[in-house]
Amino acid sequence: MIKSLKSEKKIEKIFDDGFVLKQGTLCLRGYDFKDDEKLFGVSVSKKNFKLAVKRNLLKRRLRESIRKNKSVEKIKIGVSFFLLYNSSKEISFEELETKTSLLIEKLISEVN
Repeated sequence: MIKSLKSEKKIEKIFDDGFVLKQGTLCLRGYDFKDDEKLFGVSVSKKNFKLAVKRNLLKRRLRESIRKNKSVEKIKIGVSFFLLYNSSKEISFEELETKTSLLIEKLISEVN
């Protein structure tokens, strides 16, 4: 099962030393910690979405698209990732879901 990434040290390590995968408006940064858990985090830029309501909506959509994705179980244990939304335009949940799926497939092929 995949859980939320909350450790500040791990987030810092992902952004400093991790790898980057991109798919349209989404950017995935990941790192293999070689421990016994799979973690993920999401982020939407305040620069692109001034209203917290919009940012939170997109973050909820990102989290849900990750949780619904069946491929998440195939990610190697120990790999944690952070999903960044890099557009100033809001996209539909279906489109977000397909882009997330493609990124997760790239992540699986990258770390395995």
